[in-house]
Amino acid sequence: MQRTEGENTPQTADTIYSKATKAELSRQFNQAFQHYIKAAELYLHLSRSEGSAEKDKVKWKASAQKALDRAERIKSFAEKSTARPKGSPVEDLPAGRDDSEQVRLAPVAINPFASHEIYRVLKKGGDINGLYFPLWDESSADRDSAESLFADPDGEPSLSPEQKAVSAIWRRPNLPPPNDSEIPVRILPQDILQHVVTDCSVCASISVCLEHSRRFGTHLKHPYTTTVPIPLLKPPVSYSGPRTWVVWISNSCSMARGEEYAQIFPHRAKYAEMCHFSVIDDQLPYDPQKGTLMCMSTLSPTPSLATLWPSLLEKAYMKLMGGYDFPGSNSCIDLHAIAGWIPEHIEIRRSDFERERTWERLSTGFASGQCMVTLGTGPSPVSMDDKIKLLPSHSYAVTDVFDGDDGRMITFLDSWVCPDAANEEARPKMPTIPWGDALNMFDGVYLSWDPEMWKNNLTFQGMWKRSDPEDVSKQLYLSFTRDHSSTCDPEEIWVLLTRHTADTRKTEAFIALKVQVEDELHDKAPAARQATCATETYTNSTHILVRTRLPSNERSGLISILASYDDGSATSSPNCTSPVGFTLSAYAPASTSIKWLETSTPPPYTSKVHGTVTHKTAGGNCTYGSFMVNPQYRLSILSPKGSKGSGKARTNLALIASKDMPVNVVAVWSGGKRVYELSEQDVIASSGAYTYGSARVTKDMVPGDSTIVVSAFDQQYLGPFTLKVECAFPFDLVPIPQEGAGMYGITVQGAWDKSCAGGSPGFSTYDRNPKYELNVPVLTKCIIRLQLVHPSATATRLNLTIYPSAPGSTKQAKHIATSGAYDDSLAGVVVPQTTLSPGKYLVVPSTYKPGVEAEFRMLCYFSTAGVGVRIL
Repeated sequence: MQRTEGENTPQTADTIYSKATKAELSRQFNQAFQHYIKAAELYLHLSRSEGSAEKDKVKWKASAQKALDRAERIKSFAEKSTARPKGSPVEDLPAGRDDSEQVRLAPVAINPFASHEIYRVLKKGGDINGLYFPLWDESSADRDSAESLFADPDGEPSLSPEQKAVSAIWRRPNLPPPNDSEIPVRILPQDILQHVVTDCSVCASISVCLEHSRRFGTHLKHPYTTTVPIPLLKPPVSYSGPRTWVVWISNSCSMARGEEYAQIFPHRAKYAEMCHFSVIDDQLPYDPQKGTLMCMSTLSPTPSLATLWPSLLEKAYMKLMGGYDFPGSNSCIDLHAIAGWIPEHIEIRRSDFERERTWERLSTGFASGQCMVTLGTGPSPVSMDDKIKLLPSHSYAVTDVFDGDDGRMITFLDSWVCPDAANEEARPKMPTIPWGDALNMFDGVYLSWDPEMWKNNLTFQGMWKRSDPEDVSKQLYLSFTRDHSSTCDPEEIWVLLTRHTADTRKTEAFIALKVQVEDELHDKAPAARQATCATETYTNSTHILVRTRLPSNERSGLISILASYDDGSATSSPNCTSPVGFTLSAYAPASTSIKWLETSTPPPYTSKVHGTVTHKTAGGNCTYGSFMVNPQYRLSILSPKGSKGSGKARTNLALIASKDMPVNVVAVWSGGKRVYELSEQDVIASSGAYTYGSARVTKDMVPGDSTIVVSAFDQQYLGPFTLKVECAFPFDLVPIPQEGAGMYGITVQGAWDKSCAGGSPGFSTYDRNPKYELNVPVLTKCIIRLQLVHPSATATRLNLTIYPSAPGSTKQAKHIATSGAYDDSLAGVVVPQTTLSPGKYLVVPSTYKPGVEAEFRMLCYFSTAGVGVRIL
C-alpha cells in the first residue's frame, strides 16, 4: 500500500534524505543525524506498505539502509569525539568533519502524530489471540482469485462447552438460491435465540440493533448484490453467488466487495479509513442429532439469506474473541466493535450512582434513537417477579423505555425463552418491569451512544511500553474553542480510551483515564481539592469513557488527558515487554472545535528520583497532622546563564506509583524547606484530587527554591514511587531530611484534663499545666514538637515553652525557647532547634484556653544521647 499523504510519499523521503546530506556537508551534524533517521523511517514505512510494486519496495529498503548507515556513522563519530583525549585523531570521519571538534547529538524525537507512527500502532493491533487480522487496505489479491469454496486457513473457532456436549459439527448451511423478487424478511429482536451462555452480550447487542432498526429504519442496502436489511451495519451482510458472503460491521469504510468468504471489521481503530478485518468461511456449528444450529440463530424454520446473517456475524466476532468458549464480554464492548457506537458503563451499586440523572439520559437517548441500552446482572441476581428468571452475570437487551400509567417502565428481552403460548405464560420472553425494580434486579446499565451525535471528533493511536514503568502513562493535550454562537451553558467533551487487545482471555491488564480542564485562570489549586480522592480507578475493561464539562466562562482552553496502563509485567514478568496499543477518541459538539496539541515537547532538563512511602513517611493528605512526614524534595530552579530578567520555566512534575495507590504531587513556596502543612497561598502547582497510579501537573515556575511534596491519600497506602521532574531551566532536586533526622528521638504521651489544663500565661492557672523535666548531661541541641493525638473539628491553639528548672512559678520565669504564639496548626507547634547547656529544664505544653481536655504527644529530638525526660 502506498500512502498518499504528503508526509509519507517517496518524494518526501527523498527530500528529507537530500536535506541530511546537505547538512552533513555543511558540518551541521546534529541536523544531519535527525534527517537521516527521519528519512530511514519513511523509507521503511513505504517498503512495508501494501499495494506497491515489489521493485519499489526493494529500492526503498535499500534507501532506508543507506540512510541508517550514514546516521550510524555520525553517531559513532560523536561517541568517539566526546570520549577521546583532546587532540587524538578519529578514523572514518563524516564528510567535511574536522577531527578537532566534538559532536553532541540530541535524541531523535518521535512524533506520535505522524501517520507512519499511527500506521505502525494500527498494524500491530491486528495481532490478536495468535492470529493476524489484516488492515482494510492490505492486499487480498491471493484470496480474490480463489475459484473453489473458501475454507478458512486459520481453522474454525474453538467450541464452547455447550457445543462440545452435543458433539457439534461444522458444515455449510443448505441455502436456497438468491431470488431478487423475494420480499426481504425483517428480523425482530424476539426472533434471536441464544444457544451459548457466554455469547449473551453478543445476542443482546444484535437484539438492540434490530430494535433500533425497527424503530428508526437504520438499515442500509448494498448497491451491487441482493439486499438483506441489517441495522446499523455499514454495508450489510450480502450474498452474491454460491457461498459468497460478506459481513461488514465498521462504519469507517464506504463500500464492500463480493468475495468467496466473509469479512468482518472487529474494531474501530482507524486512520485514513483503515480498519482490521477477519476472514471466515460460511461453515457453522450444528447439532448432529437435531440438525439445528448451535450458535446464535433466529426463529426461522428454514435457513435463508435474510435470516442467517446473525450466525455469520457472531462467528466472525467469536474468531476475534478467541472462540465460542470465550469468557464473555459486555454489550458496550460488542456494540463498539459491531456498530462503532460509544460505550458507557454505569454501575448501579456504586455510591455515586445518580438514579434520576441516569433515567433522564437513558430515556431521552432511547427515544431519540441516539442511545441503545442493555442491562447486566451480577453474580447473584434477585428477581422481583416469580415469572422472571435471571441468569447470573448475563446481558439482557432493552427493547423499550417509557413513562406509562404505572410510572417509569422498561422492557427487556430474554433470548433463552422460545416464544410459544404455553411457555410465555410461565416465563415471558419480553417482560416489562418498573425502573425501580430494574435497579434492584440488575447491577449494570450499558449505554451505547451514536457517534453522529458529535459533529467534531478526533482520534489518536498510541502505545504503552511495558518495559518502562514510567512509560505506561501517556499524556496528551486537547485544545478547545467555543464559537460565539454557543450559549453560556456548560458543554461536555467526551474522551474514550480503548485498549488494543492481543489476548482477549487476559484479565490482568488494567487501564485508567484522567481528563481535566487546565484552568489557567486560577494560579493555585484550592486546598479543598488537595483533600479529595478521585473515584476513577483502574479497570480491566477494554474501554473507559470520561465525560468532561467545560467551564461556562471559558471560550477556549486546554484539556489534559492522561491514559495509563498496568498489568504488573514490569515487576512480575520482566521478559514480557511487548508494547500495548491504545486509541483515544475525543468527541465535541458542533459549537466547540477541538484539535490535538501536537507541538508540545518535553523540557530539556530532567531529573528522576525513586522512593518508597513507608509507615514512617506515610503522612496522608493535607487534612492529617502527619502530612509533614510525607517524602519532600527541594527543587532549585536556576536562571540560565546569560539570561536577563526573571523569566518563567515550564516545569512538569510526574509521580508514578502502583495502580492501587491514590497519589498527589504538589509544589509549595517554602524556600526549599520542609512543609508542615499546606497553605493555599503558598501552593504553586498541584495535581489536584488524588488519583490512582499517577499524578501530574505542569506549571510555569520562576527560578528559586520550592518544595515538592509527594503523598498518598491515606496513611494506609504504602509502596514505591518515582518522581520525575522536567524543566526548561537547569535545576537541582534533592531530598529534604525529616524533622529530627540524625538526632535521638523520644516520644512523650500526655493529656490535659480539668485539673491540669491551665491555659496560657494570661490566666492565673497557667502553673497547673503539665510540666516535664529535661535532664541534659552535656551540651546538646534539641527540637520539640507538640501535637494533639486526636485533632478535633474545633480549633485548639497550642504552645510549647522551655524554662530553666528553678523553684517558683514558671509564669513569672523567663523562657529559654518557645514555639511562639499559640497556633492551631494540624501539624502542631514546634520549638525550633535550640542549644541547651548541661543542666535541668522544664518543658510546659499548654492550650490557649484553660479547661481543655485532650491527649497530646511531644516529639523530642536531641543531638546527644542520654537526655532524660520525665513528668513532674
